[in-house]
Amino acid sequence: MAYVINQTLCSACHRCRTECPKSAIRFKNAKYWIDPDKCVACGRCVKVCHNGCITNPEKPAPRPEPHDRLVKTCDVCVIGGGGSGLVAANRAQDAGRSVIVLEKMHEVGGSSWYAGGFRIHWCKKSEGFGHVDNRKAKFDEFYEKSGRSVDPKLLARMFEANEQHIDWLLDRHDAERAFEITTGHMGPGPEAVMMHPRGAWYDAGKRIDRMIGPGEVGSEMALFLQEEFLKGGGELLLKTRAVKLLTDDAGGVRGVLAEDGGGEIEIRCKAVVVASGAFSRNRELMRKFQPIFCEDEGREPVHIFTGAGCTGDGITMCSALGADIDYKNRRVVLFGPMRHPYPCASMAIFQCHDGFEIGSDGTPFHGSMGVEISALTKDPRWFGWKILDDNMCETAIREAMEEPPQSPGMDLPRFQARWREVLAEEALDNAVVIADTPEELAEKLGVDAAGLAAQIAAYDEGTKNPPPTPPDMPDFMRPKHPPIPFGKAPYYAVKMKMFHENAIGGMTIDENARVLRDGEPIPGLYACGDTTRGIMFAGDLSVSYLEGVFSSLTMAYDEGFIAGTEAAAYAG
Repeated sequence: MAYVINQTLCSACHRCRTECPKSAIRFKNAKYWIDPDKCVACGRCVKVCHNGCITNPEKPAPRPEPHDRLVKTCDVCVIGGGGSGLVAANRAQDAGRSVIVLEKMHEVGGSSWYAGGFRIHWCKKSEGFGHVDNRKAKFDEFYEKSGRSVDPKLLARMFEANEQHIDWLLDRHDAERAFEITTGHMGPGPEAVMMHPRGAWYDAGKRIDRMIGPGEVGSEMALFLQEEFLKGGGELLLKTRAVKLLTDDAGGVRGVLAEDGGGEIEIRCKAVVVASGAFSRNRELMRKFQPIFCEDEGREPVHIFTGAGCTGDGITMCSALGADIDYKNRRVVLFGPMRHPYPCASMAIFQCHDGFEIGSDGTPFHGSMGVEISALTKDPRWFGWKILDDNMCETAIREAMEEPPQSPGMDLPRFQARWREVLAEEALDNAVVIADTPEELAEKLGVDAAGLAAQIAAYDEGTKNPPPTPPDMPDFMRPKHPPIPFGKAPYYAVKMKMFHENAIGGMTIDENARVLRDGEPIPGLYACGDTTRGIMFAGDLSVSYLEGVFSSLTMAYDEGFIAGTEAAAYAG
């Protein structure tokens, strides 16, 4: 019998599709689906699925052997084997502490598995690239732009830890054997020092999406840090979920109660680092942090990229101890309009400058993706369409295939070269609508034909005298050709949706990554990564500016470095 994908938990990272030897996996309404007529039940997709959401209905996974409560001891227990947790674990271990890492999924990585864009503000190699240390200026700018809402001591420590973290990876762990330190751009802005993996798994041409999927620095660093941790004698417990923080009579944290499916495991330790990741998969918490997210009844579901294990366990456990949880300064985005996640053919078409966008009811739509809450939330059905003709699509695909790959091993041309077949596949589930005339397209979309025709006419008139391109627009965003008027059939409507990439926020921490309760540190309790408020601040500016200065992956790593350093010192 064919394997089945739990589409609620599927992040659409493309890995199962690219690894399937029978090409039995395709998109079905923005999630992956296994064709039962092609599937040979080889099990390859199960092995590569990071979310563990692929199963064989006829072969349930074996249940763990029941056991009595086990007791383990260590100096530092890290809850969560994602990027920040593994940085913290290695840092504490390097300080001479015994460390146990609890990870409830079947492999490490968490949401960092899908992440790229690790920014280096300063390290031992920066000067060699001709860069100048501008961290003080960036600190001042950041503090003002946040409305002075962030903890200045923590912000300063983050800039400091960024340098210490990179130099530690280079000196202590010889990271350059697996990663290249180079320069590049993370979107608009000045050149930055960055880290890229060498010899990633997609060297064979298996990465087909620029915006998500394993193979970037997030997944490769997780695997690298796991290897370093185990090589140093650390203990990693997979499929083991922390359920409760244990305290002493004075209210300090002295252990963790966990369970592995077979029974309970008590971890007795001197310090705990909570690095359990985001809370995207917990609707109760999402409702508290961003109520709009849950107002989706009868609307197009928001696609969630966050890993299936991100259920806010750290926030729940710390809340039980009375920890300070910041529900205002967080990042719970509803991005859109966007053609994401989809194969790269329709993505290239969506991103072209030609054509125009309408809401689900056919009314003109204009909205920027780079805001906290997309304008698509004003649409009655939370989706819309980009309208194009065949000439626009052909031009977009040709230009996309001329672009150099964004990362080594990118295999975009394999899909772009057969873009008509790819769009026809997506049309099976109305993710793309194809018609021979504008009138037929309007009928298929259920919108007013006269209104759509008027919008096409207005667009064509605008192509005769297009507005000038802003002089400060980055080169990679500039149109490569004059606007193309409508006229060549078939006509296409490419569905544009909202997506959620991560939910960052939670516990308030100080500059030493200590979790606060009524403004004071809880003894023995530290936190890092997506489960903390950290240096987040609310609003649209936070979405674009904060990501441009640190990036969520950089914040997670740097907080992990601080937490591991301080937990080790406390445990000693």
